[in-house]
Amino acid sequence: MTQPVKQEDEFFPTGGTSKPESHPKNDVFRLKHGNDRPATLKEFITLDELIESFSSEPGFEEEMAEANKELASLLYADEPGSFSALRMRAGLSQRKLAERSETSQSHIARIELGQLDPGTDTIARLAAALGVDEATAFMAVRHQRKTRGGV
Repeated sequence: MTQPVKQEDEFFPTGGTSKPESHPKNDVFRLKHGNDRPATLKEFITLDELIESFSSEPGFEEEMAEANKELASLLYADEPGSFSALRMRAGLSQRKLAERSETSQSHIARIELGQLDPGTDTIARLAAALGVDEATAFMAVRHQRKTRGGV
């Protein structure tokens, strides 16, 4: 089936030889965008800043922890052994886990993406921060590497 692609007020047919005008309801609009992050507008704040602003509210940390636990059961129902699921079931954000395990949020993110194979000392700190034994943390990191990192 031919579908026209509309770009800068021109139609470019795709998938066949039909004239784009013959399928006006099947227009596909393609937007150009770069890899650059959009600039933060002065009157807006980042999500991290918003969460930080609420963190001083009584009971906020506990509510966020409970929300993370519920989200883990939904997002990782098919991957309960992943490191991401382990972190969220502990009720921790990447930032909180990083603080508790004396590392950086980007370090945690790279572990969850399967891009980083942490050393034994880091795994021990992660396990302590998550409240699990080291073997559980190790298996979760290993699962993450296998499923996300292609290792």
